[in-house]
Amino acid sequence: MPKQTLTGTLEEQCEFLYQLAQEKMIQGNYTGAVYALKEIVKHVPSFRDAASLLDEAKQKKSEQQRLLFSAIGGAAIAIAIGTLLQLPNDWLFLIFATVGAFIGFGISNFIELRKRRY
Repeated sequence: MPKQTLTGTLEEQCEFLYQLAQEKMIQGNYTGAVYALKEIVKHVPSFRDAASLLDEAKQKKSEQQRLLFSAIGGAAIAIAIGTLLQLPNDWLFLIFATVGAFIGFGISNFIELRKRRY
């Protein structure tokens, strides 16, 4: 999909991007929210609470990435363990990978929750 050219006054463009960023945040698309908010802050740094919302979106995006990489890491470790155990078929590897992903995600999620408390 090609980039959309915004029309209207700078205020109207910022308003559109701000609404878009809020929708992206609700959807969990923090990358999209960060992009829209960066555009606002670049042109009108004082627009509403765009700067603080940008910080929040960056934090959530980082958290989301850590959870994803932890799940992938957990799956990789489980596959390595399965290899060491010389599992006899691919279904067992798949089960090990899935369990490892859940464990990796769970550990990372636990750590994230502990961080928020302190």
